Amino acid sequence: MQVKNIDYLPESINVIEGQFDNRLFFRVSEDGLIILSQPAEDPEKDAQRLEQFLNKKMINLWDNLFSRGAARPKVFDEIESRHPLLLTVSKATSAEMEKFFEIFNTIPHKKIDLEQGEVWIGENLAVINNSRFNQDVLDKAVEHLLFARVYEIQLERFVKGYEVLWNKVEGIRNQKYFQQQDLPVVHDRILNIQNQANFFRARLNQMQHFLDWRGKLIDEYVLDSNLNETFKRFFMSLHSSQKYLQELWDMLANYINSTVSLINFLYSDSEHKNLANLQKLFLVSTVAAIISLGGLLMVDVYRVLVFGGLAITVSILVYFLLFRILARYKKISIFQKNIELPGD
Repeated sequence: MQVKNIDYLPESINVIEGQFDNRLFFRVSEDGLIILSQPAEDPEKDAQRLEQFLNKKMINLWDNLFSRGAARPKVFDEIESRHPLLLTVSKATSAEMEKFFEIFNTIPHKKIDLEQGEVWIGENLAVINNSRFNQDVLDKAVEHLLFARVYEIQLERFVKGYEVLWNKVEGIRNQKYFQQQDLPVVHDRILNIQNQANFFRARLNQMQHFLDWRGKLIDEYVLDSNLNETFKRFFMSLHSSQKYLQELWDMLANYINSTVSLINFLYSDSEHKNLANLQKLFLVSTVAAIISLGGLLMVDVYRVLVFGGLAITVSILVYFLLFRILARYKKISIFQKNIELPGD
């Protein structure tokens, strides 16, 4: 597939748009919104084709361009990614509009009468009917509509990401005991969780800037008064959800940080105790050496060999007993009981 043409449009939000040689159009704005479109002959099949191209080509391309070297949280792999779909039709009856939503297995939860046409909005589908806007006005309205829906879906993914990471931290803290040999693994695991949480918090702050930016352009980009008012209410709701999520992630970050401090303390304490055991082993070895020297004083080769062998054997047995057997199965206490809140 070859790019047929491509243009840069310097606007309030700069845009790159173009066309591939198979009548597939693309539009990418500087806040990361990617829109693919094509004339629809079979909406269901065409939507599947666009979805595959978006996932396998466009998203990978933009990730490589702008995120090369950036660590992508593994938790993203555990969260389903969804992309909203928008259809523009003309002279569709109410029955035909409902049929579109049946095809994509969703229901319209909002119907907006425009000054020129109507918009039906569902979970993953929006349909604009009988719009008589010119192409530029329509493109900007579509862009804002898809941005709002994509933003809402991203917030939903952040909620799921929060749940996944919280459960992982809980899985660590709910273990009342750790095997001493497992502490390094647990330490690396909680640091990895901390890094992922830091990424999500930074991304939330970045998204807040994009939301503020788009909100200030509603009057310029969305000219229909009914749709304009709907967008303003929608963006207020997104701001509220954004603020709530930021507070949730701050709470999770504090929870993770306290767990990291605890594991660090246990890890350091374990190393300190191992050092103390080494000192004890050194003392035992010293005693064994004295026994060997006692054997030397007897000037009897047989007794020297016996005492020397006994000293070496005792030292080896003590070492394996302290470090290879007991330390491996030693349990380290984490939480003896749950925290009781006043009034419980």
